[in-house]
Amino acid sequence: MSTHAIRVLLLVIVLFSSSLCSPLPGAASEEDVYVAVSPGIAQCVEDIYASFVASGGGKLVFVKEATGPLAQKMDAGAPFSLLIAADPGWTKWLYERGKLKDMQVCANGHLVLWTEKKEFGSEEKLASLRIASPDPETTSHGTLAADYLKGFGLWDEGVASGKVVITKNALHAIMAVQAGSADVALVPASLAIEMQGVYIKLPVPPLPTVGGLSTARSPETAAAFWKFLCSPEAAPLWAKWGFEAAEDVQ
Repeated sequence: MSTHAIRVLLLVIVLFSSSLCSPLPGAASEEDVYVAVSPGIAQCVEDIYASFVASGGGKLVFVKEATGPLAQKMDAGAPFSLLIAADPGWTKWLYERGKLKDMQVCANGHLVLWTEKKEFGSEEKLASLRIASPDPETTSHGTLAADYLKGFGLWDEGVASGKVVITKNALHAIMAVQAGSADVALVPASLAIEMQGVYIKLPVPPLPTVGGLSTARSPETAAAFWKFLCSPEAAPLWAKWGFEAAEDVQ
């Protein structure tokens, strides 16, 4: 099989496996510029992208999935030009493997408790509630959520009893509450802001949103958007979605 055929096949596999989290773009094309983004921060990134386009920026196609699977696919050769992740661990892993360059922190995000019902919006009631959490094996928000619940002695018992519902990613945690499978979700503030309902910020460390350009392919449009994301022009939009300013991780 030719190199071109292998790349197209890999792109089709990536897009198919991401279809539950992201609308499929049109037919796979080598002219498209693909950006991998964690679903919990996707709405914020797309809001900044709209401003980028309004200022004359070019077209990008977003693929949304939990950071772990995105990083593993990028490592395997998936044609992502830029990764924007709510998980510094996976981006560091790619950087150390020589797959990312110009790695920077865009902003610091926060974990919140989100619910559709005001009466559930309290830390004091957690022991009596069903809690949806992103998977701590593949998402950093899940790791934060697990550590937070362990502090209350709720994680291990909750997982065993089913009161803690582990979901694929933060968006699926929201969906678990909307479907009635959980009472509250522990998710990034940016996702909670997007949804109707109530949320409270949790007393856990802030989580850097980190990204970088692919060392294999970084076309001009991807590089320009990455620069825009980390620029002062984007700062008010990061703040709009609950983020705070951050420094370069290098």
